[in-house]
Amino acid sequence: MELPNIYSGDYRRLALVPIILVLIASYFILQIEPGLEFKGGVLITLELDREMSEGEIASKLVESGISDAGIRTYALGASHIAEIEIGHSKEMVELESAYTDFLETYDKYSKKQYEILVLKGSNGTTTLQERDADQMKQHLVELRSKILTLSSTLLGRPATLSEDVDALKPEVESMFTEVTAAYRNTIISKISSTLTYKSYSFKLINPSLSEIFIGKIEWVLLIAALLSIITVFVIFRDIVPSAAVLIGATCDVVFALGAMGLFHIPLTLAAIASILMLVGFSLDTDILLTVRILKRGLNNPRGSAYEAMKTGITMSFSAILAFLALFLVGQITNVAIYQQISQIVLAGLVGDIIATWMLNAVIMIYHVEDMAHKSMGKVVI
Repeated sequence: MELPNIYSGDYRRLALVPIILVLIASYFILQIEPGLEFKGGVLITLELDREMSEGEIASKLVESGISDAGIRTYALGASHIAEIEIGHSKEMVELESAYTDFLETYDKYSKKQYEILVLKGSNGTTTLQERDADQMKQHLVELRSKILTLSSTLLGRPATLSEDVDALKPEVESMFTEVTAAYRNTIISKISSTLTYKSYSFKLINPSLSEIFIGKIEWVLLIAALLSIITVFVIFRDIVPSAAVLIGATCDVVFALGAMGLFHIPLTLAAIASILMLVGFSLDTDILLTVRILKRGLNNPRGSAYEAMKTGITMSFSAILAFLALFLVGQITNVAIYQQISQIVLAGLVGDIIATWMLNAVIMIYHVEDMAHKSMGKVVI
């Protein structure tokens, strides 16, 4: 079946479709929920002793005092599995933050104390160092008080810590380990009071670890964007084609993120990997289009864009079939990561078809035809 040449008439109207879809997708982006890796929390996986619906489990959790939980149920062979995702309590978030701050401050304080000893041994001036050390020590005292209060709340009994700041670190570490274990036992105890199960697994991600994930991801995305911009500009050395390629890749990402918000797919590390994979595929089709027009189609940009579209859509449908297969595998095996990756990439691939051949192609055809008109004007003069 031969594809119709969509560029034969007033091709500029084609750009309205991707522009409208980008605006719609932008609305749904605001509805994306962060996954466990980015917001921190607890993931409990239960092997239930009988089949239960998500609503039934939610009702049981409310009875046990857990009201805000994400629930996912599925069958794995003959087993009935329930995944329960719970956000950290306010006290646990504050304790983890104070604990991280304490460790960082304590390490700085120890280094400052060592620096003072070295300077005194060499008859150096230590006034500034001692002032900094005193400020750090005061901050450690304040953190000790905060950790004691929060630990007592989470343990349900008074907690104790030494008043000697210099000997405080091992006690604080031990206290945090004890509180974490108690926090875990409290959650499991609540779940066990209303749900019966054969076995369980418990995964806890602290907020500070989530911040590390976010920081790393920001760097990865920044580096990927810079490399893409540099590579595209080096290949074409022209602002318009380079901008068109980058606009296409950006639209694909917007479409994928919009689908995540629409279908309630959380932002996880797997989702970030899917988006990076999608950017690579988008650059591939956009560069295919741009090279075909600039290298082979200066005399007939519409025809070159049409020929490139036939090749590009074949590539896209091949990739769509591959990720449809991954989606089916995810549905059969109930592997959430397979489902998320396939859904995000499929949405992005459909968006890539729309953005590349209805927006990028329009930009490139108009650019080449505009250059041709200007050249003819110069020749006439």
